[in-house]
Amino acid sequence: MKVETYLINLDGSDERLKNASEILTAQNVKFERFPAVDGRGKPLEAFETYNDDKAKQVMGRSLLNGEIGCYLSHVGCIQKFLATDADYLVVLEDDMKLADDYKKSIDEILDFLQNNQTFEWNLINIGPKKKKICKTLKTFDGHELLQAYYFPIRTIGLVWSRKGAQEFIESGLEIFMPIDNFLQAWLSESSKGLSVWEPLVRPSGFESVIDVNRSNKKKNTLSFSVKKQIRTWKTRFIAMNNKLLNKNGSKI
Repeated sequence: MKVETYLINLDGSDERLKNASEILTAQNVKFERFPAVDGRGKPLEAFETYNDDKAKQVMGRSLLNGEIGCYLSHVGCIQKFLATDADYLVVLEDDMKLADDYKKSIDEILDFLQNNQTFEWNLINIGPKKKKICKTLKTFDGHELLQAYYFPIRTIGLVWSRKGAQEFIESGLEIFMPIDNFLQAWLSESSKGLSVWEPLVRPSGFESVIDVNRSNKKKNTLSFSVKKQIRTWKTRFIAMNNKLLNKNGSKI
């Protein structure tokens, strides 16, 4: 079993890189820095795979440059991974801190999934903010591996299967939602998302580059608020229905 770990880090974010490197090295985690796509200051039309009309239709607003850059950074990690012979990819964002048992738990979880391939999974969220609409598959020393029917928002720590990465490339290259929103909708629909609770990765407290001035740019217009509520309840309904039907249910 071969696992790649990529750390997304923007050029010039040296303090973040130093902090994340020390954290990973302390747990003997081998990793490769992935240069983040810097979307700041670019006109929206400069992003070839971004669909502004669809973003306004789905999100009720245009995406921020930083959100598009974040999305493209994750796409780049996945494409790089698929060009290797690795079985799994861990993607970490540089504003993170790890649980003390991160390395041990990741190894145990992936070894378990490698040896119990009873159902399909595409992605594990190892840094979820909340635990919602899910089913416990296995417990690892205080961490639950969950089938996440309602896939968690937040992309600070993700683990891709090769099949999941391939399916994402086939369906997720057009950008019209932030990456966390897209993954939630996509994986809640298919029930191929997992998560870990308590989280193995949490925010470190660094100010987000993407969130700078977000409150001024992402105003809660009526259109935005209404579309957000529609998206949220639609995804929750799908997740609850899939759990009831045991869609892609595991026999673990």
